Amino acid sequence: MPTSMPCPSIRIPMELLTPTAFAQFGTVIENPATSPSSKLPIPNRVPPPAHVAANQGSATKYLDVTHMSNLYHLAPSRKPAKAVMNMFACAPRPDLRSNEPSESIPSSWGDLDLSDDDDESGDQLDRQLLDVGILERHPFTTQTFIPMGLAANDRHTQYLVVVAPTLPASASRRHTGRPPPYPTPVRDRPRKTFMDRFARARPAPYATESTPPAPQFEKLHPSARPKGPGLPDLKNLRAFVARGDQAVTYGAGTWHAPMIVIGDRPIDFVVVQFANEVGNEDCQEVVLKAAEDAREGVVVVVDSDGAGKVQVKAGVGAVKAKL
Repeated sequence: MPTSMPCPSIRIPMELLTPTAFAQFGTVIENPATSPSSKLPIPNRVPPPAHVAANQGSATKYLDVTHMSNLYHLAPSRKPAKAVMNMFACAPRPDLRSNEPSESIPSSWGDLDLSDDDDESGDQLDRQLLDVGILERHPFTTQTFIPMGLAANDRHTQYLVVVAPTLPASASRRHTGRPPPYPTPVRDRPRKTFMDRFARARPAPYATESTPPAPQFEKLHPSARPKGPGLPDLKNLRAFVARGDQAVTYGAGTWHAPMIVIGDRPIDFVVVQFANEVGNEDCQEVVLKAAEDAREGVVVVVDSDGAGKVQVKAGVGAVKAKL
């Protein structure tokens, strides 16, 4: 039975999925030569990955476009994991509901005016609400979703990426009145002998190295490092809309909603991750329940134009936002 946590009424605006905006949660995989992100102002874009010519000069090979992590050596069972590749055939979500007034607390975007339901041209937007009832995480592995058959300019079907930072363990206890649901145990460290300590001294007695090596996790991309045992930080939850030519990697331990497809047709995703077949180590879930004094729980506001294409209200590329 998943752990549950109470949540306030909070409405989350949509953002465009860009590598910079998503950096703390994972990586965005896209062609840097054709992606809209490459045309953003410099502070809002990340440098393109290194590239080389390939296939006898007929292709450009971009190097290290995402960061995969296998942290199962930290899992309680110590059971090794293997790389797995699955397919998720995701149908459009049928449970979007009509917009209705609500007194909700500000999201991470502050006092964002979500009452305005016109786009820049003055055309009326269709506003629907998506209730987020559960978040999950994969504490010891990254997870990459690669859409298949969705065109970059598809106006009738998109997918949403909903993510949240991790609260400190102490704050998690305040939310539920009990310890965090899935703490990562501290591994027992063998006592070090004098010779062990001497061998690790710097500068090294038999080498020219004058600085200690980087700690284990500093070598990882920040989004791929362990997040700790805390619950999701709902007040800083983010919702991104992705194009058909974008794949996304969730960093290890990143809280996220199950993949959300909206529009006319399903999307097939190839999903790449590590797994050791120990249920609570491969996937952990938290059910979000509206608090007693909350009219609704966590809600993503989905605005779409007449063609059904999602319109963003916050962040880079917003149609209209008051931040």
